[in-house]
Amino acid sequence: MSHRIPQVEATLKKAIAEVLQRDLADPRVDAFVSITRVKISPDMANATVFVSIMPEQKQSKNIHGLQHATRHIRSLVLKKMATRTVPRFRFVLDESLKKQAAVMEAINRGSEKTPSAPDDLQDSPGAADDSPGRENQTPDPTASEDRPT
Repeated sequence: MSHRIPQVEATLKKAIAEVLQRDLADPRVDAFVSITRVKISPDMANATVFVSIMPEQKQSKNIHGLQHATRHIRSLVLKKMATRTVPRFRFVLDESLKKQAAVMEAINRGSEKTPSAPDDLQDSPGAADDSPGRENQTPDPTASEDRPT
């Protein structure tokens, strides 16, 4: 398997993030834009750039601004990278972060509702011996170590 595509994806992600942070002066892109991942097609002609935009109220406007500034962003990225060509970009809002946050919130709510086991169960007489069935066993008198052989 070739390592070229993952390398180019990582380099593109860094270069695009740097361009958006330092070099892009588009008034339509005025929120915090984070590149979450980049997916390049096998022929390396197209790249889908997944972005996260905060605050949520500005997502629509900023995605629209990124899509309109794609050619300019691509030309700036080309200057930063040591390749002959750069894939065409398509900016997409990354919904996976929102889904992850919803799942984590549900887990946290569920763990708050579930009562934890009381700590005093660990201090009970049978708590130290975790092996099943040992509480009813009697010691074998013939297995004594004190008996001379």
